[in-house]
Amino acid sequence: MEILRADFPFISLSMILPVVASVFVLALREELSKWIALLGTGLTFLLSLVVVFSFDYSKSGSVQFYEEYTILQELGVKLSLGLDGLSLLMYFLTTLISLVAILWSIRDEQISFRLKEYYVAFLLTETFLVGVFASFDLLVFYVFYELTLIPMLFVIGVWGYKLRLYSAYKFFIYIFFSSLFLLLGIAGVAVEHFFDFGRFSFSYFDALKNSYSLGLEIFLFLLFFIAFAVKTPIVPFHTWLPDAHGEAPTAGSVVLAAILLKMGTYALLRFNVGLFPNATYELMPMLITLGILTIIYASWMTIVQNNVKRFVAYSSVSHMGFVVTAMFLLNEEGLRASIIEMFAHGMTSASLFMIAGFIYHRLHTFNMESLRGSLRFMPLFAVVVATTAFAAMGLPGGSSFWGKFLTVLSAKEYSYYLAFLVLVGAFFSAAYVLYMLKTLFLDFREESILIHFQDVRGFKLSAFVAVIIPILLIGFFPHIFFNMFEGSIDFFLKLFEGLM
Repeated sequence: MEILRADFPFISLSMILPVVASVFVLALREELSKWIALLGTGLTFLLSLVVVFSFDYSKSGSVQFYEEYTILQELGVKLSLGLDGLSLLMYFLTTLISLVAILWSIRDEQISFRLKEYYVAFLLTETFLVGVFASFDLLVFYVFYELTLIPMLFVIGVWGYKLRLYSAYKFFIYIFFSSLFLLLGIAGVAVEHFFDFGRFSFSYFDALKNSYSLGLEIFLFLLFFIAFAVKTPIVPFHTWLPDAHGEAPTAGSVVLAAILLKMGTYALLRFNVGLFPNATYELMPMLITLGILTIIYASWMTIVQNNVKRFVAYSSVSHMGFVVTAMFLLNEEGLRASIIEMFAHGMTSASLFMIAGFIYHRLHTFNMESLRGSLRFMPLFAVVVATTAFAAMGLPGGSSFWGKFLTVLSAKEYSYYLAFLVLVGAFFSAAYVLYMLKTLFLDFREESILIHFQDVRGFKLSAFVAVIIPILLIGFFPHIFFNMFEGSIDFFLKLFEGLM
């Protein structure tokens, strides 16, 4: 991979700004916390826009804005930060969703105590997430990957709903213990580099040069895979997610679904596919099967949910199934579908969880039966719901259309049977979204119960607009986003030359 050094430390500044905002939140009065957090995430988002417009898309396969700082010279550990096309998309997703989460929280009735700790948790999460997506040192990646656990543990456990402590502990235990496999795998990669080149290195660029026996490569692949399959999550490693999403406050669910799940799929592509191409090729049938199973099983579980937040949570698992299936088809259209669906799902899942949160604060329930006809007197909110739902279904003009459509095309290159299974999964996606729309729009509800409702407005409307615009942009102008990561796709495809 070509490395282009940074003329200005954009990435490290993106990580420093939320930390500085956290310091001011702790130092100043509590009532100022929300505004300082808004300023910090807003400035970081503006900085990310500068990076997006400064990125050289003709070299999207190269690592740009690269910064390197030595941490432990004896072991070759360095803070290596940079962005290729894949990282750029995830970096932009992180800064946008972090801003959306703060915008939502400002007028969230549930966030009424310990404001300093709450906003510091989200600011630090943003810093750690930028570190995850921009790190090209495996050990530093692992540190940031683990650090994201801590603030989200407190967000769920302190500001969540009735079963918040149980859900927070379950979230922490699943992710922490699965990550131990990742640490063992990283150590294995570093030791193999020592055997091959006579020195330890945790650099991603050095790890690409390693040579493994097929048995060792499959073993290391599985160590990485276990950690990332739990994080994604892939069935049957998914059971922590409905509890965590169901009990987290709205902004917590937004960040969990829109960004933290993408840590798993991003890492599967960056590390499993990037570092272990032979093992990936050998295990491809099993991995595709897991992806299809995730789509269909999670879709069935979505349809039978009575709790609207768990409904959206299981739908997120189903969408991650599309990402995993497309990724491990290992062809151009599959990789393109996988990456664009990561970003598209980030937008639709954020909007769906905000929809659930908005309805809860109007009706004080997540029960689907209690939501019948609840949009009848909120026309602006109804437009937001319809736009998000049609995008999540994969209809043309919506953000998820390209991910699902390209996955079908990609699967057809192998067999029509496989393409049919993907279509079945897409049908189930449409079925559960239509069920939700029917419940919210068409079922009868007495007018007197809804007469006190106010339509969406203010900061909550701003949060919705911030995700609806990218949803429509992806649907109608997908080439804008495809141009970001075409070079990255070429890099991954070259790893499989001679294998396919």
